[in-house]
Amino acid sequence: MRKVVLRGRDGSTTSGFAYPVELKDKVKFIGREGKQSEIALRDLKAVFFVRDFRGDPEYRPISFLGKSPVADMLWVRIQFQDGEVLEGKVHNTIELLTEPGFYVSPSDSDSNNESVFVVKSAIRAFTILATC
Repeated sequence: MRKVVLRGRDGSTTSGFAYPVELKDKVKFIGREGKQSEIALRDLKAVFFVRDFRGDPEYRPISFLGKSPVADMLWVRIQFQDGEVLEGKVHNTIELLTEPGFYVSPSDSDSNNESVFVVKSAIRAFTILATC
């Protein structure tokens, strides 16, 4: 299981532990207090797979691909409905179009987020910045 921070569309935040598996209708996780729970994807903005629950509120991510190795991926910028912006790499596969969400690997390797499952219905804008 990996550490996760679940960000709701309503601005709520919940943290716990979950497996990074295909997320279709809901996220099953174990809260930090040890209780098993579920949250519907339609209620989430994103699932952040993190290194540390605390994070660093002073941290400002690098928003360019310079630190990432070349791979068969797309470098994208995602703007959520609430205005938050996330940049990173996504696999360039048909699942990016057909599934209710997709994983993003942040382009800044120093970010607290190791990967993020983005719920597509929470996106305002999606921009492909480059292929890599």
